Amino acid sequence: MAEKNQIIQDESNTLNDEDTIFDPMESDNQIMGAPSHKKPHIQQQPKGIRVIGYTLIGFCVLMVAIAIVALIV
Repeated sequence: MAEKNQIIQDESNTLNDEDTIFDPMESDNQIMGAPSHKKPHIQQQPKGIRVIGYTLIGFCVLMVAIAIVALIV
């Protein structure tokens, strides 16, 4: 059982969010200058885009909350 736990721990240590997914076309994409398949993090976006995104999300959440309150009252 200790071996099984060690294997699971070793596998979990090797997995990372920043690891890329195997892409057999990666070399062709690099040659052609195509973008990578890494998912961009919100912190990598320009500040203006983040503000617009947070504003839109906040507006949608606010509208849902108002709709719920309107249905209850």
